[in-house]
Amino acid sequence: KEVITEEKTKTFTKNGFFPIWNQDEFKFRVLNSDVAVLQLTVWDGDVVKAPDFIAVASVPISCLRKGYRSVRLCDANSSRTGAFNFSSLLIKVGINQAQVEI
Repeated sequence: KEVITEEKTKTFTKNGFFPIWNQDEFKFRVLNSDVAVLQLTVWDGDVVKAPDFIAVASVPISCLRKGYRSVRLCDANSSRTGAFNFSSLLIKVGINQAQVEI
């Protein structure tokens, strides 16, 4: 059985070059950590037009460890070249028996 849970952070204006989202904490219940994947997607939340895709990262839950982690971002083609060579998200991970906290 596939379970998909989606959470979204608030959109911050004028926060484009060094964005910080430290107000949101998400908790997920993971049924099978051997096959579960955390996907982080970054969008440009423009007020005037539809959001534009910026970057994505997919991390197997079984690879996550507690603490602060740097997650490398990829472009739409899963490439880390050009501007994406140094792009990453800093996340804080908490794990207990039943859920992963991001």
